[in-house]
Amino acid sequence: MSLLTILPIASSLAPTASPASSPILLPNTTGIDGELLSKLGVDRFFSLWIVFNNEDVITSDKQFTILAPKNNASIQVPMERLKSHPESVKKLLLDHVVLGQRLDLGIGADLSFTTLGGRTVQVKSKPSGLIANGANVATDKVDVDNGRLIVLDNYLFPEDLTADHSFVQDMTQILGFLQGGVRVFQHLLARSNVTKLLKKDEDYTVLVPTDRAFQRWHPIDWGFYPFSVPEFTEMVLLNHFIKGAIKQETLVGSSTVTSLGGRQITFAKTNDGQITANGVEVVKGDTPVHKGNIMFVTEVLFVDEGVVSQLHEEHRDKETPPLLAFPWFGSQFLSHAFVALEADNRFKHLTRFLNQADLAYYVSGAGYTFFVPIDSAFQQLGLEHAPDNVLASSEKGMSVLLSHFVKTRLYDKDIKDGATFTSLSNRTLHITRKPGTNGTVEGADIVEKEVFVYNLGTMFFVNRVIFGDEIPYDPNSPTPTTTDPSREPTTSMAEDIDVTTGTDILLDDVASTATTVQPPAETTTQPSATEFTPSVVSSKKK
Repeated sequence: MSLLTILPIASSLAPTASPASSPILLPNTTGIDGELLSKLGVDRFFSLWIVFNNEDVITSDKQFTILAPKNNASIQVPMERLKSHPESVKKLLLDHVVLGQRLDLGIGADLSFTTLGGRTVQVKSKPSGLIANGANVATDKVDVDNGRLIVLDNYLFPEDLTADHSFVQDMTQILGFLQGGVRVFQHLLARSNVTKLLKKDEDYTVLVPTDRAFQRWHPIDWGFYPFSVPEFTEMVLLNHFIKGAIKQETLVGSSTVTSLGGRQITFAKTNDGQITANGVEVVKGDTPVHKGNIMFVTEVLFVDEGVVSQLHEEHRDKETPPLLAFPWFGSQFLSHAFVALEADNRFKHLTRFLNQADLAYYVSGAGYTFFVPIDSAFQQLGLEHAPDNVLASSEKGMSVLLSHFVKTRLYDKDIKDGATFTSLSNRTLHITRKPGTNGTVEGADIVEKEVFVYNLGTMFFVNRVIFGDEIPYDPNSPTPTTTDPSREPTTSMAEDIDVTTGTDILLDDVASTATTVQPPAETTTQPSATEFTPSVVSSKKK
């Protein structure tokens, strides 16, 4: 008798398959003879495999190893557990299977491997023999068609059999076992505190939105994703849990229940059996667990365009940005900040100074705060006619510029009296703040706070240049305001070219032999206007 003949004998024990589940991958065990299993004393373990009956199963022809506990193992799986905790039994079985290799435990060295269920097994070689996760290896090699059996004196994870599972444990096991279709819900739930609010001895029903339901709210390339706001996400998830076990078969007509978050959920059932929750389709079929029930819904409840729009206005700092290739591809925060400031007439001096400074190395990536001096701050220092490279041309100038950046994202709540922050110049910035003010940074008043540059960082506009008196420039010197001839503005993708003057580059050689062209006289010019379309700064709060 092969193992294949064991599996179909108790289809009534299998739970209703969830429409959201993914096929279960199992090894091809048709070559295992039932008499061999009985002789090895592991047939009771293999009889548990009836729990996979009526499931969507994919049989793999890869080599396999099955670690099978003996019939007289110190801990047994009672048959009633197949009904009460079918998902935990499935997980237990998969945690005794390795797909893709025949394990050789006789190599004389400790080893570890991952089971089909995703658990890690540690095998140690001791004088008394081989030990696998505390279970003694009775027989380390029984080869069968396309695979190998390893006989153990106990289960690899006995705690899974003795634990008194709560609704949360059983729900987590089932959702993890599905492996697809509800991963977003699993991910968000794992990052929240919702499960800590569920009592172990209570029954619950959870309405699990599918991945497609969450995908509807995900921006295609860049934009605002509402579930990047933790407190909003937590409340939405909490409103998908209901106290008590609700079964679809018991629903009749219309009935209203209250979620754990205090919101009303109205179930409606049509004559043909179609069920909705607040008008959202409920996937037909229950997924019962020991202390409750799991249903799947096609939309996220209590989330609509109006809710997301309002949330967006309140959390502009969560919005993801488009990728900018210019001015500095390696510094997205600096690039987006520059383009936004360039579109604001209050920052003509700051942007021309930034344009000449190589800051991308120092301000790479994202996660910064930028204290941005307005034009009047530079005018106070007599820098309105200073050359564009006045800061970039000296070490002190660069130090002053870098003193306006902090390598962390600050919010208004962080600007507290007495707070200190280390700038990118490694100098300490001291904060003072009186009630009713935005605060000051090294004596520079914050005139506008929390200007979000997408989710990349924050800007605070200030009325003075921090450590500005250290800039090595004499406003009375005759130095003209010019663009450094050795540099081209990093933000211009193209320059306006007067095609009526100068020689054609293709005819340069011919022109040089035919006539002597006088070089043009030096002129003092302002750097050309950049050709970027300014991106929109996420938010400005005064």
